[in-house]
Order: sequence, then C-alpha cells, then structure tokens
Amino acid sequence: MKFGHAFKDALERERYPPHWVDKAIPYRRLKKLLAKVREELIKNGYDPDTLHKLLAAHEAEYRLRTGDSQLLRPKLVVRPAPNAPAPSSNSSLKLSTSPEPHLEVNGHAEHPPSSPPAQHLENEWVKIPLDSDSKFFGILQADVVRLDSLQSQERKSMNDDIVLLGTEIAQVAKPQKGLIRLSKSDLYRWREIFELYLAAQVFFSTTEATGGDRSSTKAHKQLVWFQDEVAKRQLPHKFKLESSGAAYSRFLALNVTLLQNLQFQELNQTAITKIIKKFDKQTSLGVKAEFPKVMNSATFIAENIAKNICAQLSSEVVGRVPQIVDYTCTICTRLAICWLPIRLDCNHIFCIRCMIKMQNRNKELCPLCRASTVQLATEGMRHPPPPPFWFFNATHIDIKLMHFLEQWFPKETKEKQKYNEIERRKEMLGDAYAETNTPCSVM
Repeated sequence: MKFGHAFKDALERERYPPHWVDKAIPYRRLKKLLAKVREELIKNGYDPDTLHKLLAAHEAEYRLRTGDSQLLRPKLVVRPAPNAPAPSSNSSLKLSTSPEPHLEVNGHAEHPPSSPPAQHLENEWVKIPLDSDSKFFGILQADVVRLDSLQSQERKSMNDDIVLLGTEIAQVAKPQKGLIRLSKSDLYRWREIFELYLAAQVFFSTTEATGGDRSSTKAHKQLVWFQDEVAKRQLPHKFKLESSGAAYSRFLALNVTLLQNLQFQELNQTAITKIIKKFDKQTSLGVKAEFPKVMNSATFIAENIAKNICAQLSSEVVGRVPQIVDYTCTICTRLAICWLPIRLDCNHIFCIRCMIKMQNRNKELCPLCRASTVQLATEGMRHPPPPPFWFFNATHIDIKLMHFLEQWFPKETKEKQKYNEIERRKEMLGDAYAETNTPCSVM
C-alpha cells in the first residue's frame, strides 16, 4: 500500500480527535504540488539528471532560507555558462496565475512571494524562476507550525491532568502512622502498581541495550504488559478506598492519551520525512539535510512529546509513592531496607547492621567509593550500650531519613528491626543462641 493511502487509513483507524486530524500533514496535496515543481524544473531545462550534475559540480545551489517573516523562501540559482547572455524576462517561463495558498505563521497571515523572472544575482549566480516550490514549502511549513501549536496545547493539557492526578494519589496513598492505621491508606497497593509501571518502562527505557525513547509500537506493548500484570495481581480489586479505583482509571487514561499523542506525532513525522525524500528523488534538489535545520524552531520535528510528559508523570504522580528500591542497603541480601541508615562521610548510606559487621571485621573502605570512612561511622559500636540505643552513633545516623522510612515503609522497618534484634543476639550469645517458641522453663 502506498504511503498516502496508509497515512489516510491510519488517521481514520486510530480515531484521533477531529481537531488533530485537521492539523495533520496534507500529504496528498503536497504530493500534487511536488509534481508541479518537477514539471516547472523540466520546462526550464533542469531535469533531475541535469540538476544532479550541476549540484555535484557546484554549478547550481538550492537554498532554503527564512526572511523577516520567518517564511521559507526557496531559491534555485545556477552559474551561467561562460559568455552566455543574461536571460531576459521574455525567455522566462510564464508562471501560473492561480491564487497562492493562505498561510498562517506565528499568528500572521502571509502569502508566499511569487518568483520573479530569471535574473542575475551576486557573483554571477542566476535565479531560476519557480513558483510551485514556494507553495510546497509554504504549506509544509505552515502545517508544521500548526502541529507545533497543537503539541504545546496537548502537553499543557496533560501536564494539568498530571498535577491533579498527583494530588489525588497523594491523598489515597499517603502513609498513616503505625501499622494499624494502614487500613485507611492504599499505600502498598499503589506502591506495587508503580513498581510494575517502572518495570514496564512504557515510554522510556533505561536499560543499556534498549536505552532511550520507545517507539509507539513498543510503548503500546509495554503498556499492555503493565495492565495485564496489574490485572493478574487483582490490585484494583484490593483497593480499600473507592477513590483509588477512580484514580487508577485516570492514570490508565492518561497513559493511553500519551500513547495516542506519540502515535500521531510519529505518523506525521513519517509523512514529513516521506514527502521530503520524495521531493529530493523527483527533483534532485537535495533538501533532506537542510530542511530540518531551517525548521529548527519546530519542536514537533525534533522533540519526542513522551519524554517531557514522562518526566512530569514520574515526578508528580509516580514519585508521590516512594519505592523501596530507592532506599535499600547495597550490602544486604535479606530485608534490604536501609534501617537504621548510616550515612558515611563519603555520603553513601548503608544499614547499621552491615556497618557493624564491617567494623567487627576491621573493614575500612566504603563498599561503593572505597573511601576510608567505615571505621569513622561505626566507632564506639564494638561495645554498645543497652537497647534501644546500642546501635546509635549520633554523628552518622541519618535521623531525618530514619523518620521518613518509618513513615513510608512501616512494614519493612518493623521486619528489619526484628531481623536486626535477632542478629544482635546471635552476636552476643554466639552459637548458643537459637530462636525458638519454647516458653521459659524458669517461669
């Protein structure tokens, strides 16, 4: 199927909003104008083969420039043969008198200027009179500007939705002090949902093999995987608050809208690439490299809308629920939350049990940066005072982070506290210590 038909079918099939479709690249219209550009060139004696040779020999140039009005003003110039008379207006091609297309660039109504008859320019260059190429690039530029405006509007709309959704999720997932009051929060359900969402890496990959922006096809696949995993775990059915279900539906809808934006952007970017490639193929004028440069103000061409929106989504929504992976001790293999957090002088953080063990083994170097900071942080812990202060080192314990972990990870901190107590008893009693449920024989 030819791209023109595929482009039209895709616009209809994906059910884009009508105001999006109205601003899509007019591929068929541009294709018809391209045929007129080719016809004009041939009538002036510049068929594709001739132009290719002249351009290769630097005897001709095709210039895309913008004037004060920021309109593209294409211009074909050639060097006349030695001793050749200057072309006159009588020998120039009679130009079409059809009305020029109405353009709107940066909010101003403009008409692309008609090309004058062939004339001498600076350094003996001669301008070849063309009309259709001005119309071609005028329409293409105006449509790219409209797509730029549409993209800005959609980004603002999605950003507003993200802020509102983030506020809503902050309410339903906010931590409640103590394990008993967790019944009034969906903190752990949202944490599991966002853990899956981060693992899916729907719109942006951070892995070395596939790093960077996702294509819409890959993004769709990853979004489906995320939804399936959430459904398998029945997380929406486990919500304790009714408002969490509504917030999750809006979160999915926001991702679907972003995916649709990405698909629409890719489709139109492909249309631009195709029509420019076809322009070069049928005229040999070689604008493929220059066109993106003269359109450098068009973020639609150069920028992936998903990248900025994902950054906003991550900070305003997903970031509302801290993930345990961001607060784990890099040494522990069990109950890995960094409790109690010891911040070394090199600014790296580890749980206190790992620091005590390193101190008991006379380790000095930070496991991450190899700085000699371990003994400084654990000094005085070899003979700790009675609980609950036996593990504290006031100069290196991160009290602020400790309270944060208690607030956002109540289950994990309780489990780690229990584990730390067992480890401490083992260190004090050695192999004689065994954790049993046997009641005290004395009592």
